[in-house]
Amino acid sequence: MKRALLFSFLSVIWTSFAFAESAYQLTPFTGTDYVRVVVNKAFKTAPGHTFKLLIRSPAGGQILWQGPVTATTAVNEGNNHLAFTVRNLKPVLWTPNNPFLYEITLQQYSGRVLKSELKERAGFRSFERRKGNLYLNGKPLFLRGIAINPPGRGIPDALEKSRAFALDYVRYMKSVNVNIIRIPDEEAWFDVCDELGMMVFGGNYSGKVASGEKVTEQEKVGDETDGGFPKDHDKGVAWYENEKLGAIAHHPSLMIYAMTNETPFKGSRAVAWEKFLGYAYGKLKKWDETRVYIANAGYGYGKTGDILDIHRYWGWYYSSPFTFLHIRDNARIVPYPKKEDMPITFTECVGNYTGPDGRYNLTPQHKNPSSQLAWTGHERQDLQPFLADEHQCFTLRQATETFRQLRPVNPDLSGVFPFTILFYNWNTIEKFADMKPKPVTEQVKISYQPVLLSWECWTPNVYAGAEINPIAHISNDDNDFKDLRKVKLVYQIRDKSHSIVYADSVALPDIPYYASAKKKLNIKLPKNLNSGKYELIGKLMSEGRQVSQNYYRLFVADASFTKAVLPLESEVLLYDKNGSTKKSLNGLNIRFNELGAFSKLPEKGVLIIGENAADQELADHVKLVRDFMSAGGRVVALRQDSLHMVNLNRLAINKLVNSAVDIDDPVYPVSSKSPRNGYYVNAERPGHPLFSGITRENLRIWSDYTAWDETKPGFPAIQPVTDGFVLQNKTDVANTAILANYSSGLQGIAIAEQFLDNGSLLLCGLDISRRTAIDPVAARLMHNIVGYSATVSGHEKYQLITAPIVWGEYETEKGLVVDAYSGFLVNSTPRVPPGYLGKGIVVTKEGYQLAGGVRSGFNTRPGIQYVANGRRPFGPYVQSFGGQPLPDKDSTEGIGTFWCRIPDGQDMATSMVWNPGSEPVELKIKVNNLAEQRTTVPPGARMAIETPVNASVVNMTYSGDRRLVILETAFSKQK
Repeated sequence: MKRALLFSFLSVIWTSFAFAESAYQLTPFTGTDYVRVVVNKAFKTAPGHTFKLLIRSPAGGQILWQGPVTATTAVNEGNNHLAFTVRNLKPVLWTPNNPFLYEITLQQYSGRVLKSELKERAGFRSFERRKGNLYLNGKPLFLRGIAINPPGRGIPDALEKSRAFALDYVRYMKSVNVNIIRIPDEEAWFDVCDELGMMVFGGNYSGKVASGEKVTEQEKVGDETDGGFPKDHDKGVAWYENEKLGAIAHHPSLMIYAMTNETPFKGSRAVAWEKFLGYAYGKLKKWDETRVYIANAGYGYGKTGDILDIHRYWGWYYSSPFTFLHIRDNARIVPYPKKEDMPITFTECVGNYTGPDGRYNLTPQHKNPSSQLAWTGHERQDLQPFLADEHQCFTLRQATETFRQLRPVNPDLSGVFPFTILFYNWNTIEKFADMKPKPVTEQVKISYQPVLLSWECWTPNVYAGAEINPIAHISNDDNDFKDLRKVKLVYQIRDKSHSIVYADSVALPDIPYYASAKKKLNIKLPKNLNSGKYELIGKLMSEGRQVSQNYYRLFVADASFTKAVLPLESEVLLYDKNGSTKKSLNGLNIRFNELGAFSKLPEKGVLIIGENAADQELADHVKLVRDFMSAGGRVVALRQDSLHMVNLNRLAINKLVNSAVDIDDPVYPVSSKSPRNGYYVNAERPGHPLFSGITRENLRIWSDYTAWDETKPGFPAIQPVTDGFVLQNKTDVANTAILANYSSGLQGIAIAEQFLDNGSLLLCGLDISRRTAIDPVAARLMHNIVGYSATVSGHEKYQLITAPIVWGEYETEKGLVVDAYSGFLVNSTPRVPPGYLGKGIVVTKEGYQLAGGVRSGFNTRPGIQYVANGRRPFGPYVQSFGGQPLPDKDSTEGIGTFWCRIPDGQDMATSMVWNPGSEPVELKIKVNNLAEQRTTVPPGARMAIETPVNASVVNMTYSGDRRLVILETAFSKQK
């Protein structure tokens, strides 16, 4: 409802009463049994001139209260505010399920003459923090929020303030069980939220208060250049009360107010911010006690304000979806002593920014492209939208359901707000229906069920006939605050045709409102199941009515899945003093002989160095093992931790480094180094014999072999990679076939093969031996590793290229380039009309193509899709925290290189290049040992450059200005 400025301004000045001739603002602050009506202009009263307050329901006209309010009941609150308070009311309370509203009227009389009146709408409710939780009307409440919503996200201007659009949008969000949204200060949206019962997280989403004051050189710490706040703190408080919060404080839907967003959290500037925010919070809490405050959203850590709020993009920019398990331990996520009564919220998390075509949005000069590689890898482009949807859903599920599962362990967990893109269309829409929800909205609907049944299960890959022990967690956050009675859990396992292969049920005790319960199940899978995907479906019943349903996905393998595919063409020897790999091979019936002494190595064959078996004896006999390789022998080095890697490096043809960084360490900021462990392994050469019968999905998460659950310390053993590595020198990629990789930017190497004369060394960082007995995918990979190594043919250092390479189309690149090692950076181009924002596409000096010249925009303009469009010679470069590529400061031009094989007889390379910039630039191309070829590419030009090729093994290097884009490389025979 538009603020009803119905005051009639006085045309005369009374001796007994005076108003300044300006707009007056009435703000009702309500609790469950009182209203404090604040007028924003000071005034004087005298006998004979009174005020009357009227509170009634606009729907039925029933009067809740009416009566005079006089100078004796008024309180001067300062800052030009005067308040009248009426207590002992018995209103119908505002709740999300029953958003009951009242109209409050303040009337001014001179004698019996009504001179003017102010009206405002209000809802009676209380919202407070208490004992580490958030309470609505005296009941604890868990916030099921969404952080990215219009307006202010690029939708057409006509819809920004459209009440009809807001109604449709908010109704939809309620339909998917969202109970609070983050929106900017738009009156039409707040009115709709008041009416529909959608709670709101509002605030000042910036690092600036009032006009702010620039940071002085003395105050700067590192790159801290925030806009600041007034040195006169009272000016900042007045800005909140009169301009920012004051404009929306009358809305009952506004539950949380963020005073700032992501201001500095360390250094002297952070201390100054904390001092200001502490002062302003104290003032605001006295002025408006009816809502809770976050002083510094994301980075404040609860040092002031009502809520300890954190922003973490686990499962996107850094870390994994499972890093959320750390929220059970405050000491792991809060770097300062936590106040005992502080609720914890994550008002930004999840990320996974997909664009209008469903693919991840490759916004340049940003962390998104490297994050895309971590989760959907170098899969072909037509599968990228599907994989992006899957991971977005999975990360949202882990974040939101883990918060609720872990409440019994950490009762302070009070709300979660995924900051992710839920709709395909934004700037092109004419109505809400045009936005088109993404698959993640269905996941929101499931994970945000008021009564949530969720599964804890750490064995996604299992054998047919095995027993699994999923734990069913129930969180009762019923919208009507009701207890669950006569509770029953019905569960079944269904195959891909939805046929039920297992079914059972169990009765559970009653579950009070806001309480949790759990039940561990013992499910014996039928032995006759075929290999494939299955789902565990659970339904929760209360008094005969279904109140929740959820799923857990399984991969079940039959006996044929783990049978050897490749025959052993060579003798297999095993060096494994600790015995873990021996046990695994015996369990898989893989034929091998134990190596007693390195002096007894045969001329050829396969030598497997077991997991963590690279000991000093191996280091002492490196020459013998290298001679074995040089003569054509194959060596397999299974995972070695950092202690054993020292010995393995004596054998390695090109030196390796494995990091001490843990992907699930919640420390912030996280290290920019590739972690030693990881999930979502990317097969660079998916057609390679190592991955026979294994899909990308099989390489995401493996089954735990420690019987871990959330009550135990540590983490489940579900990471496929536990001892990944990187090349000590990036140029060594010339002799290293990177077969599988992982992590941000795919920096971490999971499997690689290095070559020495006629033999090779296969290096594997995956945790295989300990889990082959329970995880069929690990078992299959072990079979493939041994079979491939014992096969004489197929060990190729370089990929064979028989069709044009369309750079940025991963399926045509065939794993030739791994970004950080090759120096080739994917070029991304925005899909925008010419002249977008008056500038069109602006090309920076580093070669980034920005829509309208604005960096990023993935969240403020999610309707713009950035797509892979060629690659640019950008190296050498490193990745920043979170994954943004940063050029080497010493390099004056970009370099990109790759190696490949081409069919015999082909002797010409044709490169299609593009200069999107506004000035001519030079491109240098070098092939093998031939003379470097230089070409000037005019501004805006696309041109084909032909370069001779003198061998079937090609090392091709592009160098020059980083704005240059290599669109395509094709090999052919000269005519």
